[in-house]
Amino acid sequence: MQLSTSFVKFSFNNNMYRQIGGVAMGSPLGSALANIFVGHQEEKLFNIVNRPLAYFRYVDDTFAVFNNEDDCNALLSHLISLHPSLCFTHEKESNHSLPFLDVLVERRDSEFSTSVCRKSTFTGQYLRWNSFRPHKRKIILIGTLVHRAFMICSKGKLDPEVDKILILLENVYPENLIKSTIKRKLNNLT
Repeated sequence: MQLSTSFVKFSFNNNMYRQIGGVAMGSPLGSALANIFVGHQEEKLFNIVNRPLAYFRYVDDTFAVFNNEDDCNALLSHLISLHPSLCFTHEKESNHSLPFLDVLVERRDSEFSTSVCRKSTFTGQYLRWNSFRPHKRKIILIGTLVHRAFMICSKGKLDPEVDKILILLENVYPENLIKSTIKRKLNNLT
């Protein structure tokens, strides 16, 4: 993989550059190569340390559950030592919850529940209904928000998340359209 990323040339501000390490941002192969690289390092890692109680990875984002903090620290120190390009940050649960990608994972006793996670900078602004875009695209937005909620949320978290889609009223979407699209999409998903 080194050859596929080390000699890549690109231009910026009319100057030519050569990629020294890693993959250029926006490269079509970037996520695939990153996934292969991290998967290879992960394979080496689990020959050194025990797998956590739960372990999920999407490219270079990892969610893991450990017996204790020492196991977590051991995995992190071994992981970082595998390759000079590896630099991981980690976040521990706070108030029994932890965001992972756009999922908020909450722990209660020995069970997990999931819901949609929104960053603190979320404003609720979406494509406005009266913007110069096809109505079909706006209706698809409603369906996409329903689909995301359905795929991410645990049973008890789905209805409150679907209710949050009514934020589209602040973006001047017709209420009857929002509600009928939500109903139709949920019927198709169940």
